[in-house]
Order: sequence, then structure tokens, then C-alpha cells
Amino acid sequence: MNVQLVNSLVEVVLNLSPEEQKLFQEKLSNKHLTLLTSKPQTSSERLLLWQEWIDTAPKSYANLNDEALHRENIYDDEV
Repeated sequence: MNVQLVNSLVEVVLNLSPEEQKLFQEKLSNKHLTLLTSKPQTSSERLLLWQEWIDTAPKSYANLNDEALHRENIYDDEV
């Protein structure tokens, strides 16, 4: 167990406003309930969850420039 991480999380939660703490507790309870009541999902349910996650996932701006995408820069021509 990462005690330092847990301590940091506790500190963050303690610094939340009362409204934020209530929302945090609700989310935590809902997540726990979801884990307890979850059933095997169909492929369409998994797809929907995946698409929802994609929409909320952090956006990366570490894009490759056009030069890096040229075929001759990807493959080594030496045999």
C-alpha cells in the first residue's frame, strides 16, 4: 500500500468544502455500489463505457510533427 499517496488523498479530501465533501462521498458510495452490483457486460455495453471513457480521458497535445510521420523517417532503410 502506498501510505504517502493515501495521506495525500486524505489531505485533499479534508481541504474540500462541505458541499464538495458531500459530493465526494456520494461518488464514492455510488462507485462502491456499482462495483458490488455490476454484472458481466455485453459487448455493446462495454463499447458504450469505452466511448464514454474516451470522451473524458485527458487530451494529449504531444503530437508528432509532419516530418516525423514521413515513411522514410519511420523505417530504417539499412538492410
